[in-house]
Amino acid sequence: MDFFQTHPWVLIAIAVHLAILLAIAYLILLERKVASWVQDRLGPNRVGLGLGIIPILKDMKMKGLGQPLADGIKFLLKEDFRPAGADKILFSVAPALMIAVVIVSIAVLPWGGIKQTTRIIDVTSVADGIVPAAGTPEYRAIMDQCNAIVPATGQLIGQPIIHVATGGVAARVTYRYPFQIATLNVGVLFIFAVLALAVYGVVIGGWASNNKYSFLGGLRGAAQMISYEVPLGLSLLCIILMFGTLDLGEIVDKQATYWGSFVPAWNVFCQPLAFALFLICIHAEANRAPFDLAEAEQELVGGYHTEYSSMRFALFFLSEYAGMITTSAVCVALFFGGWHLPWLEWLWSPLRGNVDAAASPAITTSLLACVIRAAVFFAKTLLVIFVFMWVRWSLPRFRFDQLMSLAWRALVPMSLALLMATALVIYFFGAAAQRAHLRVGGTMALAMLGANVIIGAASLLAARMLPAPPPTNRRLKIRRGLEQSSPVAGAAL
Repeated sequence: MDFFQTHPWVLIAIAVHLAILLAIAYLILLERKVASWVQDRLGPNRVGLGLGIIPILKDMKMKGLGQPLADGIKFLLKEDFRPAGADKILFSVAPALMIAVVIVSIAVLPWGGIKQTTRIIDVTSVADGIVPAAGTPEYRAIMDQCNAIVPATGQLIGQPIIHVATGGVAARVTYRYPFQIATLNVGVLFIFAVLALAVYGVVIGGWASNNKYSFLGGLRGAAQMISYEVPLGLSLLCIILMFGTLDLGEIVDKQATYWGSFVPAWNVFCQPLAFALFLICIHAEANRAPFDLAEAEQELVGGYHTEYSSMRFALFFLSEYAGMITTSAVCVALFFGGWHLPWLEWLWSPLRGNVDAAASPAITTSLLACVIRAAVFFAKTLLVIFVFMWVRWSLPRFRFDQLMSLAWRALVPMSLALLMATALVIYFFGAAAQRAHLRVGGTMALAMLGANVIIGAASLLAARMLPAPPPTNRRLKIRRGLEQSSPVAGAAL
């Protein structure tokens, strides 16, 4: 326990990664259930946790809760096949790279705010029964002993209070540490820089398979990633401009308040268009329908993972769901207040920060409050993931030219206009004197919302006025050519 007190991030890392890896397995079950609800059927409901072989649980169906375990066993026992012409090394590197970058990116997610802890430690051995004066060797030795118990990711608050206690000399040490695995002041940049490396897994997997369908899938994945990272980054810049930081923990902290003492100061309410752009782009980044052109079974058999089987294919499969969790968690942190639990936090002060809520609602002295916040954060993430699944079973897949046209003709111009509008609103309404702790005030939020509405309406109007892109349908091209040369022949066709 002493080790975990000085290295809390180790315990948080173990808990977070176990929870996410377990969630990945059951997201596959949830995906199948959502598909069955949309298609008005039952979905998996036969395999229980007994898998039909454990005596006590043999006949218990348990609503299909054993299906992910059965799928895992199936992947482990399937033949691990590799084509004769495939690159032996890169063929295995590609799926490992995809799952690795997703797991690494989880490290900087702000799960539960900031935990403040006060500990009493015995310093009698270096104090000789008295409180030493500042600057003496004994005092410096006590300071070294106090600093040793502060986590590497933490910060000592004030000077330790040294006093004579029963049986010796004690020091009262107060420190804070973020309830997350790692703290980076460029956390947003780190996540998307690392997630961008996943495209190498797609390209390498498509190329190493020595299959033309896989290679085409890899090329599609690269083109899609490059195209949609532009509006993704621009929509992200709108939020960064508002708060002046790349630290996800600070962005969540500054949303944990209210407009008019009741409306949560979440960015989704003042930047709904930025949220819509961000949501569309993370669908494309995760290769999820209707942006799954890199797989496209009807055109490319299975796309970049056509030649994969067994656990190599399972890693591609799992990395897609892990990527959904990471991007959905970032979406929650940027637009839905992260761990902030509006209104219900009024029932218990540690949830809304019981140290200095006006300056930083993130700081709490209760470990239970941090755990509850992490559960709230994860619940919001699951709601965004449900939207991923809902969209997959509701919308048809785009053609590739439509995919590119959506990015370059619609999302990029809208995101550029929104970025400029955000900068103008901050310039006119966001003076430092009007924004306590760099938070967004009510007047500024209304101005942001108005700018979003105007840009959205202008985009819809421009879409109707601008000329349509040239047709890609070959039959339509022939018809238009015949109509221009001979109206009678065109009408006959």
